[in-house]
Amino acid sequence: MADKKSPGLWIETGVDGKFCVVMSGAYGPEKHLPLITPAEDLVAAAEMDYTAYRREIQRLYEEHPLFAERLDVPESDLEDLTAEALLLPSTLREIDPLSFFVLGSLLDQALRMQDDGSPIFLLRAGQRLLQVLELPIRTQIRLRNIMEMTFDGTERATQQERFAKLHNAYPEIAAFCDPAHLDGYGDAPLQLCVGSVFQLRLIELLLYFRQEKQRIARCDYCWNYFIPRTQAATRYCDRIFDGQSCKKRGANLKRKKGPEQDDALKLFKQLRDRMYARMLRYQDAPENQRDRLIPMTVIQYDVWEKNARQARRDYMAGKIEAREFLRRIDTTHELTSYDTLKQELPPEESIWQKRVAADLDFDPERQYPSSLMLLDLSKPSDDPQWQYLTAEELIRKDQEGHQSLKDQYSK
Repeated sequence: MADKKSPGLWIETGVDGKFCVVMSGAYGPEKHLPLITPAEDLVAAAEMDYTAYRREIQRLYEEHPLFAERLDVPESDLEDLTAEALLLPSTLREIDPLSFFVLGSLLDQALRMQDDGSPIFLLRAGQRLLQVLELPIRTQIRLRNIMEMTFDGTERATQQERFAKLHNAYPEIAAFCDPAHLDGYGDAPLQLCVGSVFQLRLIELLLYFRQEKQRIARCDYCWNYFIPRTQAATRYCDRIFDGQSCKKRGANLKRKKGPEQDDALKLFKQLRDRMYARMLRYQDAPENQRDRLIPMTVIQYDVWEKNARQARRDYMAGKIEAREFLRRIDTTHELTSYDTLKQELPPEESIWQKRVAADLDFDPERQYPSSLMLLDLSKPSDDPQWQYLTAEELIRKDQEGHQSLKDQYSK
């Protein structure tokens, strides 16, 4: 009989690129989770629904008397909070057994926090308990941000290109997940002990980049992640929304745009929208921040638009070919070539993408207020109007130009 592993989480690699997670406690038998591939487990981990769990933690922060503003806090309030807090991990037993297992030891450590005599000790002890309970949520937030930076828009990319994209966004994470760490091991079975669920996810990423059989893609319709069944480029997953698959719904929404334009004219419209947005950003930016932007003054935009419209008229009249049309409008060299076959204007980063790339812990629920009143000064007016924006509308605004089809056409 094999010796029992030391307490903690373990990864055991097996055949066919699969691995098993082993939960080894200080007492009792080890528990082995079913064999699974790294790609399958990463997608499943990103989709775990912590909504109800997170709501209960937030309720304790906002409503429990321990956190009420007052001079004296009775010890009974901490005891009551502890009793409620210790019930929450049981709600994760089925959906997230790894976090349920890990929280047991982490909460035990939090409960051993020594009273330092500080007048705010009870408050700090209560906050510590809830911070421990938030670990599964923070782990998922980090994983989702990593996956957004790695797998969004990389359906046609190689594993090396996906890894390079991760490295550009989060170099320290990429250094940990570098498959070169396992060079020389070949297909030999491995046993790896990990210190946390987040570290386990990073090891899964390392194992993912070590193989080529499966790839993670993002569905154009719902924006969730999935594993394509074939090597062919796949734009939609098989999830069902209101009785229809993402593939069917995505195709229907594509048709909403009406008859497809000539490829060169589509690129003209995209380039015109980009130049206009660039001009607005440059015009609205303070003088001391303009050096961070691509220059585009109102005069420069007017000159570009005048020349671009003339080029469009010449193209529509048959006076010039598509290649010459694109060459004349691409004054800032945005296009990689002037061949319109499958040519697309490379997307600029949205505000959302920049915020995710800048902060591994970027959490939309914390970063966006539930609602916001905004005075609309985007257009000259003697009577500017106030706009009421919800968190969802603020997010869509920051994601503009980089959204799922589902969000683009949501009402």
